[in-house]
Formats: sequence, C-alpha cells, structure tokens
Amino acid sequence: MLVIYRFITLERVLFYQAIDMRLPASLIANEQQWTMLFNATPIPTIILKADQPLFTVLFANEAYLLLSDLRADSLVGKSFTVLMRGFYHDMQQIQQPLQQLVHDRTAQKQSGVEYQFITPQGAVTKYFDIYNTPVANDDGEVEFIIRTINDVTELWESQQREKAIHEDLVRHERFLTDSQRVGNVGNWEVDMLKRTVIWSEVLKDIYELPADHELTFEGGLSFYKDEASRKALLEAVDTAIKGSGMFDIELGILTHAGNMRWIRTIGKADVNDGQCTRLYGITQDITASKKIRNVLTESRNQYQALIESVDGVVWEADANTFAFNYISSKIIDILGYTPEQWLSDPNFWADHIYHGDREWAIDFCQRNTKEEMNHVFDYRMVKADGGIVWIKDLVSVISEKGKPTVLRGVMIDVSVSKLLASLDHLEKSMLQLAADSEESIHRIIHLYLKGIEDLLPHMKCSLLQVKNDRLYNMAAPSLPAEYMGAVHGLPISDNAGSCGMSALRNEKVIVADISTHPAWHDHKHLASKFGLRSCWSYPIVNSDNEVVAVLGMYFDDIKSSGDTETLVIERSAAIIKVVLENWQRARIIDENAMLIAQGQELANFGNWHWDINNNKVSWSDVLYTIYGVEKQDHVATFEGYLALLHADDREMVKDTILGALHSKEDVMFEERIIRPDGEIRYLRSWGRVLLDAAGRPEKMIGSCLDITAAKNIELQLWDIAWMQSHLVRAPLVRLMGLIDLLKEELAERGTKNELFDHIMSTAHELDRVIIEISNKTITID
Repeated sequence: MLVIYRFITLERVLFYQAIDMRLPASLIANEQQWTMLFNATPIPTIILKADQPLFTVLFANEAYLLLSDLRADSLVGKSFTVLMRGFYHDMQQIQQPLQQLVHDRTAQKQSGVEYQFITPQGAVTKYFDIYNTPVANDDGEVEFIIRTINDVTELWESQQREKAIHEDLVRHERFLTDSQRVGNVGNWEVDMLKRTVIWSEVLKDIYELPADHELTFEGGLSFYKDEASRKALLEAVDTAIKGSGMFDIELGILTHAGNMRWIRTIGKADVNDGQCTRLYGITQDITASKKIRNVLTESRNQYQALIESVDGVVWEADANTFAFNYISSKIIDILGYTPEQWLSDPNFWADHIYHGDREWAIDFCQRNTKEEMNHVFDYRMVKADGGIVWIKDLVSVISEKGKPTVLRGVMIDVSVSKLLASLDHLEKSMLQLAADSEESIHRIIHLYLKGIEDLLPHMKCSLLQVKNDRLYNMAAPSLPAEYMGAVHGLPISDNAGSCGMSALRNEKVIVADISTHPAWHDHKHLASKFGLRSCWSYPIVNSDNEVVAVLGMYFDDIKSSGDTETLVIERSAAIIKVVLENWQRARIIDENAMLIAQGQELANFGNWHWDINNNKVSWSDVLYTIYGVEKQDHVATFEGYLALLHADDREMVKDTILGALHSKEDVMFEERIIRPDGEIRYLRSWGRVLLDAAGRPEKMIGSCLDITAAKNIELQLWDIAWMQSHLVRAPLVRLMGLIDLLKEELAERGTKNELFDHIMSTAHELDRVIIEISNKTITID
C-alpha cells in the first residue's frame, strides 16, 4: 500500500510506465493501515474490485466521499457501474475503459471528463482528469483498480476560453480578409513625419495600379482630378487632425487606367502634442453601390412622388397592434394632422375615429385581419379642427408563415360623395313625406333638419318662417326650447341675429363669432347661455322673390367657412324652398278645389275626362248627382254615356263628339238626359280634344251645366209670349180695328172726334209694348 500511496502522491510519475505490481498479502490484509494512508491524501480515490462488469466498490476515501456527497455505506459493496448511471448518459463510457484496463493490465488516463452535480444552488458542471491504476495478484491478473480523480475544472474552462478566443480571432481574421476582398475594401496608412504612404494590394486594385507601384503622399492626391473633390478631402483630413480624430467621406476619383470611380474613405488621425504623426484607414470602391443608390434614390423619389400624387393617404401599420409605421403627407390635406403627429402615438388611428363608428370599425378590421382577408370599409374620422370626414379605407393584409404581419392601405376622402348620397336619400324621404297629405309641414321639416344634424353632428339646425316681418319657429330638432321660445315672434332687423338680418336683406349671412358681430349685439347673451358660438343663415326665397323662411345653422365653436357645410346649406335651402312652395301651392289648390267643388255643387256644374284609347271616363262628383246615378254603381264609358241620353238627341250628340275628334276643335252642344227615375234634364256641354305627340286624339275633357231650370223658365216664357201675342194682343187688335171703322164712319158724316184719335194713339202704344215684351220673352235663353 505504501507503493500505491507513493504512486498516487508523486503525481503519477510512473503512470505511463508499464506496471506489474505484486503486493504482499500482509499489506493488503492490514486494512487499517492503508485506510489511513488513503484518507490522508486530498485526492479523491476509490478502490474497485475487478469483477467486471460490476466493478464492486471496496473502498472510498474521505476526499472522494466529499466530492460525491455520499456516505461510505452507500458506496462500499455496491456496483460502481450502477452507481455511475446518474453521471453518465452512456454506460459504455465507464465500462469500456475499465474492461480495457483489465484486459491490457495497463494504467489509463481520461482527460476532461464532464460531470453534472446537483447542488442546492442548482446543477454544476465539473471537469475531471481520471486515472485508473490496475493492481495485480500473484498470478498477474488484475484484482483491484485504484481510481483517482483530479478536479481540472478551472484549467479546462480556461483552456476552452483560450481555444474559443483563438478560434474567434482566426475566424474574424479570415472573415475580415474575405470581407475586404468581397467588399472591395483596401487599407492605407500615411506616415505624416516621413511623408510615406502604404497601400494594400486591394486598394491598389481599386485605383487600378500595378502591384509594384510606389506611392507618394502627393501622388495619392493626384487621382482626385476634380478640384472640388481634392479640396473636400483635404478639409476632412484637416478637421480630423484639429479635433474630431475621424473622417468619413465619399468622393469621385480617376483611376490610373483612366476610369471614373466612386470611393468611400474612412480615416483616423493620430495626434501627439498637437502634431499629426499618422493617418490610417480604409477605402472602399462604392461605384456599383453608388449607381444602385442613385437608381434607388431616383426610384424612391418617383415612388414617393407617385404616393403623393395618389388622391388619398397611403399607409402601413402593424397587423397585430394597428400601430402605424408609415403614412403619407396627404393626411395633412384630408384630416389636418402631420405624419409626425400620427406616427408618434400607436393608438392615433383608433383614438381619432368618430365615436359613433369606433367600436364597429376596429372590430371589423380586426376580424378581417385575423382571417387574412383584404377588406374595404367606410367610417368617419375627426379632423384636427373638430370636423367630420368620411373615409373609405382599402386595406391589404400581408402575411408571413400563415400569420398576418403588416397592413397596407389607402384612405380616400369620400365625404362629398357620402354626403351627397345621404342628402339624396334624405331629400327623397322628405319629398315622399311631403307627398303624403297626412304629414304636417312642421313634422316634415323637423325630420329633414334632424337628418342633416345626423350627417353633420357638429351642427344644429333651425328653420324660421317669415310672416308679417316677424320670425316664427317651424322646426329646430336640437336647439334648446328656451332659446327658440325667445326667438319666436322676433321682428326682422339688422340687430335680430343672423336670421333676422338675412330675412331683412334677403342674403346669406355668415357670423363666425356671435360675441363680436353687431347683428347679435342684443342677443349674444342668449346664444352664449347655450354655448352657441357661430351662426350661418340662409334665406328661403319663393318664386316672387319674397323671403318666406330662414335656414339657420349653429356651431359650438367659431367657424367662418367650410365647403361641406356650405354645400349642405345650399342644397337644404333649395329643397326646403321647393317643399314650402309646394306646400303653399297645395294649400291654395286645396282651397280652390274646395271653392270649385262648392261652386260646381251650387251651380250644378260638373266636369268629365275621357281616356279615348282605354275608353275610360272620369266624372266629378257633381256630374253623378246631375245624372242621378251612384258612383259605386255606374261605370262611366262613352257607350254608357250615350245610353243615358234622350233617344231624340243620341245620334246628334254622337255625331257632334265624333266630329270633334275628327276636326280636333272645341265643341258646344245641348242635350237631354233621362235619369233612372225617368226625369228628363237639359244639359249644355263643352268639349276639348287633347292630342298625343303624334297629333292623334288621346283624351277629351269637358264640362256639363244642368240648364233644366233655365229651360223650364224658357218654356214658360214662350207660353207667356204666345199668350201675349195671341190672347192679349188679339182683342187689342180687334178694338183698334173697331176704332178705325168708327173713325171712317164719322169721317163720312163729316164729324171729327178727337177722343177717338186719343184712344187710337193709346191702343197703338199698348200694341208696341206687348210686341216688345213678346220679343224679349222669345229671346231669353
């Protein structure tokens, strides 16, 4: 055992020598002695029995127990190969060397064996040099194996670091050399004291110089044929010498072969005690990249010009966060924000969507982006000045490896088209309501103004009717009732606010700041009370150039102009004018129709309309009364009309009407009808033929007057006239004849009697009166 101990402690001087030990049995038997010897060494040591493949542990010294963190009773008597399974992934790593040792009977060394130790602080890796020494018996067979462990972790790690550093240096040097050649980069150095120049081979290749060409300081400057380039280089070097220490410049050169090239030179100046002793650096041939850069610059400029020429905002954003990383300057024209403002806030887009559209617009974009679907959607955004803009956003989803990464799109201002479409729909709805006689004009105007406020949420509308030089409320959906109550009945004048001035002057009045405008001097406190800062007023003028109403648009901020608002006001004023005039005319028509109906009823006068092509006849209510038929029971046709005529008049009336259709001239005729109850009535009818575009009779319109009463009076007058001419005048004529006979008889007698003359004169006078009365009676229609 003493020999073994010395072998271990003398740093294994005999390790590489062949060992053929023969230990006396007395040493091996003296267990206490060699136990003390092995425990005394600081080197972790165990003794294994050569009973392969188990290699049972016979002994482990204290150093080994400390290293393995095990107790002696958990090692001794156990299989070493089984115990080592926790430290080796491949058991051949431990079994094969030991088996080889038993076979060869030769000591072994395993260098840099890696072990993993589990400590309270975690897993720890250590590196060991392991020595396996065989101990043979008297027969020369290996009976025991002494296994010692030397911790070389620090040495091993140091060697690995040095190896890695060396490999990095070699790799970097190789990479630098290759990179310089690939990148066409050359080194140079100038000794400012000796005025000598050193160029690398690559640099000489750049300048197209022979490899054996000797350079001078002045010779190096000769390649800069352009005076401006030479001056720029000298100034850069001078600046580096005086303070910055470095310079980086791009210049054009004319090579030794006469070719034009672009180079980039980066240099550094070593300055000692204010004197430059050395200049050194690198020079790269950037001719190709310069050309590419110029092409790219030109392409970029063209691309940027193309983007800016697009009538919309070109943008790019992160598909996951919606944070924009590019937006064209067109955003200034459309929304009033600068690209810098937009890009400085990752939530800028979402935060500036109009609150009524924000939730659904963001959700719509997120859903389509997640499904990698390109999409187009319209939504409203808030401008820098608080106005509202309709945006049509055309979005492309860019994906990588099945996941959306980038969104690219174009925002187009569609406010005008959107507004016009909405106005068209609103106006159509209002006109439909106006056509419904059941809707009041006040409700129609109220709904229309409310629709305008929905299109332009920052604006409040009102319509004031002008009557007897005063303003009266017609509709104001969003203005306070107290404010409108104060305006109601206000006389129009130059100091009656914007609407009063507009009504008085019959012109548009734009008041940008109510607090300072003279028209609001007497009422600005009222407007201020309700936060009204601006008011635009537009007169509604009828066909007679009379102001019948005033359209008012109120704003909560000072506002002097706005194309959108102006468009809406002008369109609204025009359509309101039409509605008000139609309403007024409808009232007049209704009143006239009522008067006509009353007059027709009183005069027993009816009218008719005959659709010739379809043989449909329309009668007024009075005409049904004249004919004595019920409207629901009688189907008016031309034949049905003829059937109601007196048989003696039927052919005459038919010929008259057909003749009118042929001559296309107006007609007037009298006719008799027989009512269902047998009563005969006399009618006087008028007819007019209406022609189509080809000049053919298309319709006939006319009217009928019941002249039955007049006809009856006429017949009575004829009777009176007959009586006057036959019953009254006949006796008078006879009397006059008798008087003539008496006068003749007296004349024969020679007797003159003035009384008879007087009687005769009176009789003749009475006769003339009777004749005149009879004639007047006959001529009465």
